[in-house]
Amino acid sequence: MSTLKVPPPPEEPEENESAPDCCVVGAGPAGLLAALLLGRRGRRVTVLERRPDPAGAAPAAGGSVIVQPVTLGLLDQVGLLGPASAGAGRLLGAEAYFGGGLAGRYRYEELAGCPVPYALSLRPGALLAGMLAELAELPNVRLVWGAEVEGLGGSPGGPRSLTVRTAAGTKEYRPTYLLAADGRNSVVRELAGIVADVTASGGGYLDAGVPIPPDWDELTRAHFGAHGYLLETRRGEDGLVIVWITDAATAAGVLDGPVEGLVKVWSDVVPRLAPWLAEHITDWDQVRRVQHFSVRAETWTSGNVVLLGDSAHGMHAFAGQGMNTSLQDAVCLADAVDLALSGQGTQGLDEFERARRPYIEGLQSLQATNTPASADQAAPERERAPEFEVLALGQPEIRPLLARAMANQARSGAGANH
Repeated sequence: MSTLKVPPPPEEPEENESAPDCCVVGAGPAGLLAALLLGRRGRRVTVLERRPDPAGAAPAAGGSVIVQPVTLGLLDQVGLLGPASAGAGRLLGAEAYFGGGLAGRYRYEELAGCPVPYALSLRPGALLAGMLAELAELPNVRLVWGAEVEGLGGSPGGPRSLTVRTAAGTKEYRPTYLLAADGRNSVVRELAGIVADVTASGGGYLDAGVPIPPDWDELTRAHFGAHGYLLETRRGEDGLVIVWITDAATAAGVLDGPVEGLVKVWSDVVPRLAPWLAEHITDWDQVRRVQHFSVRAETWTSGNVVLLGDSAHGMHAFAGQGMNTSLQDAVCLADAVDLALSGQGTQGLDEFERARRPYIEGLQSLQATNTPASADQAAPERERAPEFEVLALGQPEIRPLLARAMANQARSGAGANH
């Protein structure tokens, strides 16, 4: 990312520059994907990012996220799967264990309608680099770095302009639509007067990376039990990550002792990894302690302001759906905004929220059952496990919206071979 150069935007009349079809605030994966899809459909888009350059636009660029087949299929259709796969590691399926016993084994290749027979543990930086390279080919898309949103004009529920400060001075934009993809602590959401409940997760979340064991078979394994939830999955191309989500009291007890206590807990859950963990986890500096938050905004659309991804519904890392749902949202919302700009009304935005919100809030509630304050508050194991097929193929109610969005994208002549 540090060597990526984004060409300056072309000269255009001041009126056009100040009044684009859409402003996207936030140059993370969801914001850039929405900008790319709208730009390919001929819309004038301005992306505003508070970080000063592309090198800063890859949060956790050294980490990785699990991207499921449904999302990989979307990236493939828009020509981004190749760039996103750089440095990624493949996952062929998953196993679920309850109380130490195998409860289910799943393979992506066995799922009907699965767009690709694998998931990927990919690096956000590689995905962002691919998106920025594609955006650089679109003269109707402008990227403004070091842009701080200072205020919104207009009144709640109506058209909103925004005032942005950069090193060059202060500028007002009057977009027809304003997509807020600026994360959990969204400035746009707050300025728009959209109330959101931002809640810190309970319990404990610890993870550590180790090299991939010689006999590892590219299957994610999820272990549910009295210990909480332990996940072993791929981290990028050449690493394995162990994620432990447990109640707050158990986590605190382990954190008070030597790291060998943590290794023992994990080894008791996964005995076959015990020697490997003991060899490779020897210091607390190798262990990440992460605080997650959930976001529930009272509405995802207010006037011409549309919340996207974490701005609307940030969530815990459990089930690995943050990146997946955000990218899927970007596909659906870019289509809905394009239809609205074409004079077909805003019903697409309303339809998306009606279909999406129950699933998101259900997933947030499921995540909460895996992070209780104490072990005796934990739900039964089967009630804490997500559905593998839904993770792989996406929320059933959203699949038709995704298919329609990609069909519209193809009809516009802006598919992967644009």
